[in-house]
Amino acid sequence: MRYTAMLLALTCLAGCAQYDAIRTENLEAASRERVAADDAACKSSGLQPGTLQYDDCRRRYANQQARETRGHQRLMEQMLNQNDLRPTGQ
Repeated sequence: MRYTAMLLALTCLAGCAQYDAIRTENLEAASRERVAADDAACKSSGLQPGTLQYDDCRRRYANQQARETRGHQRLMEQMLNQNDLRPTGQ
């Protein structure tokens, strides 16, 4: 019985570790894709890397992404807070 419980616990832990690794890989891939898309958008406007205009363009995209992320975080917090305010009978 103890052996089965220990095996079950180790299997669960391995699954969690694998999930974290996959999640990290996905976040890094999304970040690389976002950087490449921002770079392409700025270059398509005729801006050259290393110029102030290009740096400003990249900064605008980074700020836009940060605003979107904060908006998503606020939305998630609102959703969680709404669920916390519901009576337990519903």
